[in-house]
Amino acid sequence: MRTYKLLGVVLAIALLAGCAGPNQRGSQNNLLCALAGGVVGGATAAAAIDGGATAVGGAVVGAMLAVLLCQDGDDAVVEEPMAVAVADCPTDVPPGALMDAQGCAFDSDGDGVLDGIDLCAGTPAGVSVDRVGCPLDADKDAVPDYLDLCPGTPLGTIVDTDGCPLPGQKILSLTGVNFDTNKSVLTDSAKDILEQAVDLLKGTDSVIEVRVEGHTDSRGSDAYNMTLSQSRAEAVVAYLTSRGVNGDSLLAVGMGEAYPVANNDTEAGQAANRRVDFVVSQ
Repeated sequence: MRTYKLLGVVLAIALLAGCAGPNQRGSQNNLLCALAGGVVGGATAAAAIDGGATAVGGAVVGAMLAVLLCQDGDDAVVEEPMAVAVADCPTDVPPGALMDAQGCAFDSDGDGVLDGIDLCAGTPAGVSVDRVGCPLDADKDAVPDYLDLCPGTPLGTIVDTDGCPLPGQKILSLTGVNFDTNKSVLTDSAKDILEQAVDLLKGTDSVIEVRVEGHTDSRGSDAYNMTLSQSRAEAVVAYLTSRGVNGDSLLAVGMGEAYPVANNDTEAGQAANRRVDFVVSQ
């Protein structure tokens, strides 16, 4: 009899283990497993103590064990990894633009020029900017249009922080003080015209400073034209000094090609742009 009892216990354990195994799927299997565990548990308990009265208790215990063991792993809630949202970024981002964590270029000041390319970051909202993100400056006096209280100041005028000319400042542009292409040597005709400046500067004591500005046409690189314009301004200063003008009041400044007075698409316009201007402070 003990052999049968032992066999019953072994069968109960085997059945419960099978219910709890990885091949059990779904709530229907769990219910069948629980019922089977209850039957086997009751039978085993009854056999173990030679009494049918305890079968009910054994069945309850077996059913409870079966429910615990027959939990289907597939019923557990498995958290899926969150998908990372990828922004719909433009693909034609220019070189040099900064990228955010999602791989998108951004424009922190909202002026239409991407960060990394924007040379004037933090431009106030609504201000018109150029292709590098800097506020427009129509009269090129280094004071942006949205701050300039004196728009349309003549080229070369020295201005204050509001974009207005400093008191006592005059611009003297001597027509005809030109240079041949790629040269900074004064021609005879240019020297004749500069004699007017000699008479003006020597005939007054009110002149504090004369900024002699050299200008070029648009041919050549910016760097080359800046160097060429500087040498042209220095040539004019050297001539004025040789004619008796006080050199301490003369300042040679190269302006490059940035301030044309004529169209560079024509030969006549290019000749007009190869010039020297005087900015006189009194």
